[in-house]
Amino acid sequence: MTIAHISDLHFGRIADSGVVEALVKEINETNVDLVAVSGDLTQRARPTEYAAAQTVLDALGPPTLVVAGNHDVYPWWRPLKRLRVPLERYKQFITDDLAPTFEANGVAALGLTSAYGPSIKGGRIGPADRAAMREFFSGMGDECIKVLVVHHQLHPAAIGPISPHPVARQAQQTLAVAGEVGVDLVLCGHLHISAIQPFETIPGTPRIVVASAGTATSNRWREPMGSINVYNVVSVGPDAFSIEERRYVPEEGRFVHDSVTRFDHTE
Repeated sequence: MTIAHISDLHFGRIADSGVVEALVKEINETNVDLVAVSGDLTQRARPTEYAAAQTVLDALGPPTLVVAGNHDVYPWWRPLKRLRVPLERYKQFITDDLAPTFEANGVAALGLTSAYGPSIKGGRIGPADRAAMREFFSGMGDECIKVLVVHHQLHPAAIGPISPHPVARQAQQTLAVAGEVGVDLVLCGHLHISAIQPFETIPGTPRIVVASAGTATSNRWREPMGSINVYNVVSVGPDAFSIEERRYVPEEGRFVHDSVTRFDHTE
């Protein structure tokens, strides 16, 4: 089972004329079973940006599981729309399912929408989201790899000193529920930094791996990564799963292997 994890596309701020085509080509020509998109499809939630994002999603051969990011809500200069119907355009162009799910080949994935109108950058996971997580994952056996997809960060250890961004509101409660229902892997974005961090929600309990993807296609790069576009490939096997980071090389017009991290299921 293979998941392509892409994040922070930011249509309206695309980095290179070939990066989007290269990303779609590679995903469609490799053995990908699911594309998990962890938010910020657009830069300013403009209809033209959403139309471009929709075109790319339609061009992808594998199934997609998409969640919204904070850039996908109405911009701050549309305050009433931002507060009343923040994801109206997202629902119009992408999906009205704000808690999408996927099940196949021993993998169960759930997307939660952390973006909301009152915040400019921050995120929030509310009680209804945690209830959805409990309902979806509680029926899955221990042999199933459980994947949570969300835009914002949920644990400060995954951020470290690289970003001033705080974790999403109610992140601690959300991670506690994730631990209770046995989530193995959290796929997120928001920081435009590629980072993979295992941690225990409660000492002595099974660890959760947080995989934060960099920006797959935009020029909104951040230090310490520099001018790099990257996405992750998660490969799930019977005894372990691995997360490969793949980096775009503009001169070659393709993505190449950068690094890989492996985790045993029993860790």
